[in-house]
Amino acid sequence: MAVDLPSLDLLRSLSDRHVLAAVASAGQLTRAAVATATTLSKPTVSQSVARLLDAGVLVEGERTSGGRGRAGTYLAVNDAAGCALAIQAGPQGVIGEVVALDGRILATKRRSLAVPVTSGALGRALVSVCRALASDSPGPIRAVTLSVADPVDRRTGRVVELPASPFLVGELDPVHLLEGVVPVRPIVDNDVSWALLAERQQGVAAGVDDVLHLYLDEGMGAAMISGGQPLHGARGLAGEIAYSRTSVPGGGRRRAVSGTLMDCVESLGYLKEGTKAIEVERLLEDLDRGVGQARTLAAAVGEVARAHAYLLDPELVVLSGRWGRHTQVVDAVTTAIGDAGGLQATVTVAHVTQDAPLVGARTSALGELLRTWSPGPRAVPR
Repeated sequence: MAVDLPSLDLLRSLSDRHVLAAVASAGQLTRAAVATATTLSKPTVSQSVARLLDAGVLVEGERTSGGRGRAGTYLAVNDAAGCALAIQAGPQGVIGEVVALDGRILATKRRSLAVPVTSGALGRALVSVCRALASDSPGPIRAVTLSVADPVDRRTGRVVELPASPFLVGELDPVHLLEGVVPVRPIVDNDVSWALLAERQQGVAAGVDDVLHLYLDEGMGAAMISGGQPLHGARGLAGEIAYSRTSVPGGGRRRAVSGTLMDCVESLGYLKEGTKAIEVERLLEDLDRGVGQARTLAAAVGEVARAHAYLLDPELVVLSGRWGRHTQVVDAVTTAIGDAGGLQATVTVAHVTQDAPLVGARTSALGELLRTWSPGPRAVPR
């Protein structure tokens, strides 16, 4: 039976990407070190390096000194061949970075926002940051990733408007908004999903294929990985735990009633006046003091976590956000899952906490930047 063999161009492309990835990961390498890192033969490495140098993607730097054998030259990524943009839009404002292929952050821009923010104000901030970053980039923009603190329809890139959103008021279409501002279509996703990617790359979820990640801060959300693949749902609404059912204090009644987690937060008095944002500092103080209503909210989160755990059967449950990492909440979730028959999930706190969504978006942008590269002028976006 005839077997389809890969074309010579495909083999060359694969070897070129292996060489490029090795140099990008290390910062700089000699040809001999590239061969060791990639396990490619020295002639294959030499041919790939020649193509990458000719395409302007790699540059040769200083010569090696010392050691045994012939001296060589170090290879490094040429920033002028192309960069990526990673952007985070949330309650802290819009933060954007120009990222080189080897992971160096070449430029950073920030714009503050008044929260809750209108779609118009957020759109203007995004355009302003992206224009400034594109201007600062030493080469063409090949990839753009965007994190937004609201659910995102991955098919269209549109932000889905929900009534309990503490961040964005109104609809937003970042893909349409950034046409003509950046030369490639941005990859848009929810901030908790990007944070889970960061945790899986650099944190406690590394190497774990079934993870439930709960984020509890001014807003509440979840992200999930099942069988190594992220779960978003048909319109990006998977993980909107603010709408999950739980026990809600019944006011003057002795018994709790069924309601959403947001109903529970509101009934316990932890919402900022006139908003759907949680008053985190006061909640943290009450958790520290073991106040009853704070313990009630922690228990409600435990109920939500247990329901999701039965649905997803995760190996790991990761808690993040300022009050999500509090001992009272961690203990409540651990108890709820431990008391549930059959569940084997480990509960822990996130390791990546500083700008976690931006870290995840940056990780994805670097991967896209590497994947979108190929020799020749067609690789450069118009």
